[in-house]
Amino acid sequence: MIDGEANWEAARRKLAAIEMAMKDGTFDQPVERVGWQVLRMLVEETPKGWTGITRRSWQMQKPEPGSRLVFNSTEGRPDRPNKVMLWLEKGTGNANTPTSRGGYIYPKSKRFLFIPKTSTASITGWRPGMQFGRDYVLARRVRGITARNIVERTRPKAAEMLKDEIRSFLRKLIK
Repeated sequence: MIDGEANWEAARRKLAAIEMAMKDGTFDQPVERVGWQVLRMLVEETPKGWTGITRRSWQMQKPEPGSRLVFNSTEGRPDRPNKVMLWLEKGTGNANTPTSRGGYIYPKSKRFLFIPKTSTASITGWRPGMQFGRDYVLARRVRGITARNIVERTRPKAAEMLKDEIRSFLRKLIK
């Protein structure tokens, strides 16, 4: 027959410390760290293009303690995403699937697509006096943008980073 005693008081104190840490908002720290890492990853993955506006449009908000919302919007609102980022993420053209190769874009109401070559043509559209070939060209179809799946590829990495960060945070609390 084996007889023994257990001191449950130390375990109760550790569980109380973990519970208190989660109530006080200390649990917010690992989520914040992962949020900034994910934001950095998304900014680095986004192509810079000509102006860098899409890359600079990544933002992070704190809707409630313990959560972070990372989004791309030029207006600073998550419900109004940047259209260029949507095109980069999903691609354009007829073959608009997760593995989209771009497909083609066809005109909807005219016979040809108007493709501006100068900034004046892109701002004002066609007007008399513009020269074909120098200011603009016409095309029956254009190849769409290939989907880059930037956010889709980052999601699993972010989940793994959050799991590791919370695990190390809880280990520090228990010690």
